[in-house]
Amino acid sequence: MRGTKVLGTVVAVALLACSAWAGDVPRSARLVKDAGNQFLAAKKYSDAIDCYFQALEIYPQFSEAHYNLGVSFFKGYQAMGLARYHFNQYLQLAPDAPDYDNVLALIQTLESRAKPLPTEPGQVVATVGGRLLVSGAGWAKVGDRIEVAETGDDPCACLLAEYIYPDGVLTQRVWDEGTLDRMKSSLVASNLLGRILP
Repeated sequence: MRGTKVLGTVVAVALLACSAWAGDVPRSARLVKDAGNQFLAAKKYSDAIDCYFQALEIYPQFSEAHYNLGVSFFKGYQAMGLARYHFNQYLQLAPDAPDYDNVLALIQTLESRAKPLPTEPGQVVATVGGRLLVSGAGWAKVGDRIEVAETGDDPCACLLAEYIYPDGVLTQRVWDEGTLDRMKSSLVASNLLGRILP
């Protein structure tokens, strides 16, 4: 319990420091990120994640959006691997950030807690903020249509790949509660564009 409180304190301090770090970010990306910050403060993590992904679509080098995605994935869903990835992106994009050492310490803590994704591509690993996290790298690109089904069954959803990670794919958000209720780890995903699985 004490470790979680310390981790939460480090995240809160780093979030405050991050807000002062900017650069030449387009106004539209800042506005979307600021909306995400409102959702994050209200603990509406799925909505915050939507905003931060939109900010990254506008300006992919937006370090604060990566940082806030890390916070959202960690605080909202305990998705340690996704949080770690976005905190790493933040540090790569903002090597002179005033909170660099704190974020680096947080990444090291997350590395010890994160479970690696299965190496077999196309396995639905988890739902994170209404999105599916699917294992495997190199089998999908952003915007590809991903079909999700029980093994050998008819598809229960067709979603777009929203974000590609080194070891997985995060789909777009599922808004329909009925569809989201059917999402579980036993599902298998395939790319409708016919990319060859590695």
